[in-house]
Amino acid sequence: MFGIDMSGDLKPGPTELNLGIIHADRRNADLIMTGPHRVVHLEFQSRADPAMANRMLIYQGMLRGEPDHADKRLHQHVIVLGKGTSPTRIYEPPNLFFRFETHYARTLDPDILLDDPECAPWAVLAATTDDKERAARLVAIFQAVTFANEKSEAVRRDLIQTALTFATLVMKRENIERALKEVNMPVDMIHDTVWAQELIEEGRVESNRTNTVRILERRGIDHHQAELIAKALLDQNLETPVERAAFDDLEQLRALVDQND
Repeated sequence: MFGIDMSGDLKPGPTELNLGIIHADRRNADLIMTGPHRVVHLEFQSRADPAMANRMLIYQGMLRGEPDHADKRLHQHVIVLGKGTSPTRIYEPPNLFFRFETHYARTLDPDILLDDPECAPWAVLAATTDDKERAARLVAIFQAVTFANEKSEAVRRDLIQTALTFATLVMKRENIERALKEVNMPVDMIHDTVWAQELIEEGRVESNRTNTVRILERRGIDHHQAELIAKALLDQNLETPVERAAFDDLEQLRALVDQND
């Protein structure tokens, strides 16, 4: 899609590198592909990182330090999935010049991507004029993948998860849910996805919050303060807010709000 040479001699390479340790904000993911004579390092970013050049230089040093990689050609690519622009080089005369390739998912042609179910999830990241167009494109992606009968169910499920993951970067949740309903997406195709698990977790948090507020109000605390106390309890421990709202001393509960002010 981006003109990156991923020809047949490349395979996911065994490496002891944990590039993710540098990703304190968890915005990025890495893929290292190795062949007999070359190493391809792909860095995926949910949004562009202005400090990416420095990070890629660090990665190069780490990769060069691997015995299996030391004598191979190294190609580094940054793929920006969402907003922003990323630098492509470091130039500090007279001794330092370092560059890599940067690609932007928003520049992809969605019509071409939708012709291939395995590429279709990327179409949701392509540039668009408005939310309605992007939502319609997500529906088209779901349809392309769901009806790709030549693909196994496991592959189709992985492609749907990829589409949902990408969609969360550029779409509102309600628009994603609307697209799922429009195609009548089978529950078994999405119930194990990260997106679905996050939705379940959000529902659990909301249920705990609602029940906590209700119990506090029954104990005579006004609604506004009950909301504040519930938030403080949830911030402390998701597992016990309802129990604490029911049994903790009221003055101690009120003090939680004062501590957060």
